[in-house]
Amino acid sequence: MATKSLARLIEDHCDYHLIALTGLPLLVRVGLGLGLSLLVWRCIRFTVLPILYPDDPQEYPYWIPGLGHLFSFFRNSNKLLARGRLYCGNTREPFAISLAGKRIYVLTKASDVAEAYCNIETLSFNIFVQEMLKTAGGTSACVEAMYKPLLADKAGFPNPHSKPLATLARDMHLQQLYPGEHLDLLGQAFDRFFDHDLHGDTILHNYAYALAGEGASIVVPLMAWCSDVFCRAGQDAYFGPLLGQIDPEMTEKFLEFDELSYQLLFQYPRWLSLKMQKAKDALVEDLMVYFDTPQERRHGDAWFVKAMEDEMRALQLSNYDISVLMVTIYWGYASCLPHGPITMLTKSLRRTRINTNTRKSAFWMLAYILQDAELYRTLVAEIQPAFINDQKAPHAEYLLKECTILNGVWDETVRMSAFSASVRHVTKDTIIGGKLLRKGSRLMIPYRQMHFDESTFGADVQAFRFDRFLKDKTLKRGNSWRPFGGGTTQCPGRFAAKQVVLSFIATLFKRFDVQIDGQQPFPEGQLGNPVLGIMASKSELRVRISPRKA
Repeated sequence: MATKSLARLIEDHCDYHLIALTGLPLLVRVGLGLGLSLLVWRCIRFTVLPILYPDDPQEYPYWIPGLGHLFSFFRNSNKLLARGRLYCGNTREPFAISLAGKRIYVLTKASDVAEAYCNIETLSFNIFVQEMLKTAGGTSACVEAMYKPLLADKAGFPNPHSKPLATLARDMHLQQLYPGEHLDLLGQAFDRFFDHDLHGDTILHNYAYALAGEGASIVVPLMAWCSDVFCRAGQDAYFGPLLGQIDPEMTEKFLEFDELSYQLLFQYPRWLSLKMQKAKDALVEDLMVYFDTPQERRHGDAWFVKAMEDEMRALQLSNYDISVLMVTIYWGYASCLPHGPITMLTKSLRRTRINTNTRKSAFWMLAYILQDAELYRTLVAEIQPAFINDQKAPHAEYLLKECTILNGVWDETVRMSAFSASVRHVTKDTIIGGKLLRKGSRLMIPYRQMHFDESTFGADVQAFRFDRFLKDKTLKRGNSWRPFGGGTTQCPGRFAAKQVVLSFIATLFKRFDVQIDGQQPFPEGQLGNPVLGIMASKSELRVRISPRKA
């Protein structure tokens, strides 16, 4: 009886308000209707469904159906993910966000990440790479050929497991970038560039923004300078001098493309990424001229370039498709020396590219060092023995094994500045961290969230401590330390990236006294648009370099 009375009361109440609403203007009624519908949708989505499906990861709520967290993600993805993690109780269990109608699961716990890396059956990286390759301009025939298994006894690079070239390319890049003869030759190419470039007169001549100061000093904007040096050095080391002769402005075009490359990573439609596509197309055109040139007329390039070209020509890929794939390699070496096309287009793309990540790593490393005068003096002394018998280039093995403070600065710099993420497609319902990840969704592993985990790196995770990894050597062996990814997508260029950055800094400190030019705030990291490795800086940092007295 009481239930019927309550129902009658609610019905009368609703009838009253419906009658009252009929007297309101149409727009007001529409607005109230939409608002009520939104509240009902939000209640069902974020209150009712979690009760019905308790095994699903908790979803961070949003207000706009269809868009979800899209604007927040591209405004500051790191802040969005941190808010989502805290909203879900900071338990570091898997949680979900929504981007333009796509559900994305987020992993921030080291054990969950390790579990995801081991799962190659239901968590696919290839789908993501293929979609990105098509966005980059690769034809359907190219993508199909790159993912078709090859014969085990084919000519060229050994392929005993009949891998498709998209996968075999990573093996080839491992041979190029792991310690050994090919990496030694690549490192020597960088050293030759640094030796030629790091002279006062050369700097003033080659870089228009370099300003002559008092005495023989020179003032340069550090980010711009590191970008130009590493892009030019990487281009010469990988492709030889011909590419620069074809287009002397190619590195500038790359930098324009790289600043917008997140649009390729997140597969923006062409009409929303015209500037990025224009810059990318310009790089493709230059590379088409390069690969139209007979191999015997191309000298000084890395082993991988011709070896990969031979494999692609064996698949009868067009010059256009070869050039599109090689843009991803250019993007890669430009970042930190990654994997090979396609696999490189994401696995590699993401974090080790010689033009993208090495230049940013060098910038942040120098920025942190120059804030600490005592650390700077310690490093200047530490690197001196690396120049054996007064050689012009430092001894790479000495830098990597004997310069402990320098290596500690590298590790902490990468922890502080890494901003990459790994992405997988969920091809079948999967359990990770005790939560059900549903088929058709995507999985994201944002490494920065792991690198700032106080339970692993201490309460002072926001502070730069050059000795953090020196005092606790177990930090680099744990699953929370993932500056270069992990599993089958771990970046093979991590050795090369570190080697060339340390060599550059050692050569710079050997030849010049370096200091910040006047009072300037410490650069703030650009945590807005997602990138494929090391974060950019929102501002420049002027530095003054003065030749050291003999």
